[in-house]
Amino acid sequence: MKQLNVDVAVIGGGTAGLGAYRAAKLSTPSVVMIEGGAYGTTCARVGCMPSKLLIAAAEAVHQIERAPGFGVYPAGKTTINGREVMDRVKRERDRFVGFVLEGVDEIPAADKISGYARFIDDNTLQVDEHTRIVAQRIVIATGSRPSWPAPWNALGDRLIVNDDVFNWDDLPQSVAVFGPGVIGLELGQALHRLGVETKVFGVGGAVGPLTDSAVRNYAAKTLGEEFYLDADVKVEMMQREGDKVFIRYQDLHGKAHRG
Repeated sequence: MKQLNVDVAVIGGGTAGLGAYRAAKLSTPSVVMIEGGAYGTTCARVGCMPSKLLIAAAEAVHQIERAPGFGVYPAGKTTINGREVMDRVKRERDRFVGFVLEGVDEIPAADKISGYARFIDDNTLQVDEHTRIVAQRIVIATGSRPSWPAPWNALGDRLIVNDDVFNWDDLPQSVAVFGPGVIGLELGQALHRLGVETKVFGVGGAVGPLTDSAVRNYAAKTLGEEFYLDADVKVEMMQREGDKVFIRYQDLHGKAHRG
């Protein structure tokens, strides 16, 4: 068992963790960063950057469809090649991640601890079964991850989280998005514009980060005119049948649907 005594230990090697590590190094050389997964930051690997690449493709389609309103008429039917869309998203995503990894490579190897940390006491961390670290200060920069009702586990690989979208090789025929927050709305709208049959469901009526009821209702109405959005859905059943998931739910008017 390796034993370390440091001034600062940072748990997490993403955007916040890298920032905390570099800030701490300005005050003391005795800093370590602990990371159990892949380096590359959420933003570059599965967040802001790849999502904007997907949105850019969707926006291109949207502008082509709006062009006749400006007196511009595209020749022929617009064709969306899902494999090419996702190939570009992943290719550019990997390029962005590469820039981050260049910065990570500059961090001394002795400062990077691979593994998952758990607290032994207020100042002691156990990293997997190989390293124990006593630190004067500990920064928790682990980020977050989605959660879902346990019965949804029966959906198997048909149940994905938003991070998984950016590993797709092709666009699906249809998708149900649960959670009309910022991420759910931007991915839902982008997939809809790229030809994916999309339904976005929420619970409690929340739409994005909006708190003003009038603005929230207007946003729900406007978005709902483009794709199906029910911010307070009543799901009666979800079950997997073959490689598809069937959802029985009541629509905004109380009418039952199965899709």
